[in-house]
Parts: sequence; C-alpha cells; structure tokens
Amino acid sequence: MTRPRPLAALVVLAALVLGVPVPANAAEPTGACTPPAERAVDHKSWAQVRMAADRVWPLTRGDGIVGVVDTGVSAAAPALAGAVLPGTNLAGGRGDDDCFGRGTFIAGLIAARPGSAPFAGIAPGMRIFPVRVTDDPPKIIDHAALARAIANGIRASMDAGARVVAVGLVATLDVPELRDAVAEAARRDVLVVASASVPRKGQLAFPARLPGVLAVAPLGRKGPLSDPVYGADPGLAAPADDLVSIAPRGAGQRSGSGAELAVAYVAGAASLVRAYHSTLSAPQVTARLLATADQPAKPLPDKLVGYGVVDPFAAVTKIPSTDAPKPPVAEHLALPVVKQPDRAPAYRALAFAGGAAALGLLIAGPVLMAVSARRRGSSGAP
Repeated sequence: MTRPRPLAALVVLAALVLGVPVPANAAEPTGACTPPAERAVDHKSWAQVRMAADRVWPLTRGDGIVGVVDTGVSAAAPALAGAVLPGTNLAGGRGDDDCFGRGTFIAGLIAARPGSAPFAGIAPGMRIFPVRVTDDPPKIIDHAALARAIANGIRASMDAGARVVAVGLVATLDVPELRDAVAEAARRDVLVVASASVPRKGQLAFPARLPGVLAVAPLGRKGPLSDPVYGADPGLAAPADDLVSIAPRGAGQRSGSGAELAVAYVAGAASLVRAYHSTLSAPQVTARLLATADQPAKPLPDKLVGYGVVDPFAAVTKIPSTDAPKPPVAEHLALPVVKQPDRAPAYRALAFAGGAAALGLLIAGPVLMAVSARRRGSSGAP
C-alpha cells in the first residue's frame, strides 16, 4: 500500500481530522489526488448507530441505481467494488474517479458494502451512478454555471435509470435549466435530494428550493448544528458532522464533516423505501419519509429540522393508518335528572287516617251525646 511521505503525512492527517480537502501534492506522485484511507474503524460512528439501517436489511438492502452529483465516485474504493457505474464527467469522460474525495464519501454513506470494519452504507444493495461536476467544490465561484451543471447531472442520472438522485453540491443562483431538470425529474418519477444549507445568510440554496426536491438539514451528535444557515426550508434532517465513510482508495476509512453530507442518509433511506415499496411514487416516498421521521416535540415543520430526523427503519416498516378521519363529535352537557319522591303512599296514609278519624267520630258521637243527656237528667238540668 502506498504511504504518504513524512511531511505529506502530517498534511494528510490534519486534513482527515479536520475534514478539509487533501491537497493533490500531499501524497506521493502516484497519479491520484487523494491518499489511501488507512484509518481502521473499531466501532460504529454515532451517525451509524442513530440511523440503525441494518435493522431493515432482512427486508431490503436497496435495489437499483442512485445518482450522486458531486466530485465523482471512485470505482477503486474496495467498499464499493462492483457497485460504481462508469458515470459521467461533465468536463468529458467518465465519472468513476474522484480526486477530491467528497463524492466517494457520500456514495460510501449511501451504499458501502459491509466488510470487516463496523461500517456500511444505509442501502448496501444500491449501485452508484457518479456524476463528476468538479474536482474542487470550494473553488467554484460561478454559481450560474454550477446550477446548469447540476441540472445536467440530474438529467444524466435519470437517463442512467436512477430513481433517487443525491446532489451534494449547492448553487446559490436559480437558472431555467435547473428548474427544467427538476420538473423533468418529477415527470419521470425521480426523487431529487439536496442540501438546504448555504455558506452565508441571505443566500438561496438550489436545487433544494425548487418544488419537488427534498431539502435536507445538517445534524450533529447533540442535535441541529449551531447557527445553521439555510437557503431553503428543510424537509428532513440527517447526520452531517463527525462522520465516518470511505476514501477513493484504500481499505480504511476517513472522517468528514459538512452540511452537504446529510443528503447521503436521506437518499439512502429513500432508496430503501423505493426498493421495498416499489409502487410508491416519488411524492409518496417523500411523504413516507416525512411521516416516519423522528419528530421533535415542536410544531411541524420545525425551522431547524423540518419534519424531523430521517429514520430508515421506520420509513420502510411502518404501516400507515388507512382509517378515514372520524368527524368531530359535539359534546353536550347533560344535567342529571333529580328523581322526585313518590308522595302517593303519604297521601294514602293521610286519607286513611282522616277516614278512620271521621269513622271514629260517627261512632263515638251518639254515645257521647247519650252520656251527656243522662248526666243532665240526673242533675235536674233542663
């Protein structure tokens, strides 16, 4: 295995730790731009634990093609052996090489095959169609040209049969060509996933702002990244900080951080859903991803995470409710009915007592009169 020179090794190590691009002259002159990945992973990253996509692999590992529009994807990466199509380089040629390394990093998060290391992509059954737009994203200053290039990348991915397209690049300008490409994706039932983040406030994020595109927000280990700057309203959030994936060459892994990396997890989850629920349309896949997300305890959509953090397992396995909504039931305040006492027995008792008293008077009256008359006679009273 080729190793960097001593001075170059320090540059490479700093680049890997900080997640910045590795300069082309940092490695030995082997004709490649990125050094081999030599970091051994001995435990799952926080993001892989959070996503837990392996729980759904008994049902599906994905099937089909996902487009990755970025810096190309290296077919020489061992974890993607046999999974990378020739693709296209918009400057001419193929897209299955990657000097910068970010496209391969994204592709690894989506579809890296399980191996000896505890790392694998979300949907390791997918194949990758790489579109190489640029070799050095930070140097892009013509965002109108970038938007047109992204449009061409989306079209090329669709023509290759991709049903999901992950766009790792962000243009800050809108152009008709990009709108037309996204509209064509909708007509052809292709789901486009793009980053909602931009470098500075006031900028807009394309294609994430366009109708039908699923915009993704970056997530850190402890939640939304501090002070994220969005150029589009996010639909979902996904890990984007302190991630582990693969380099263009070498059997090891490398670290990386960046808001654009979050698109990989959502594109991977969408690929799993499309493979297992093959009859769902792109809008239905989006709706399923939103409905099954790990939602915050806030009104939705939330300004930082949209409808929540993507959940690959729930997106594939959750059974949506098919019951028709029940109409609201009006509540009536029912006052208790006070039962009136039955007075009939009392009335009958009084009547009986009155009758008995009257009968007593009828019987006793003559007797009393007779006694009174004899008393008067014995006393000589008239």
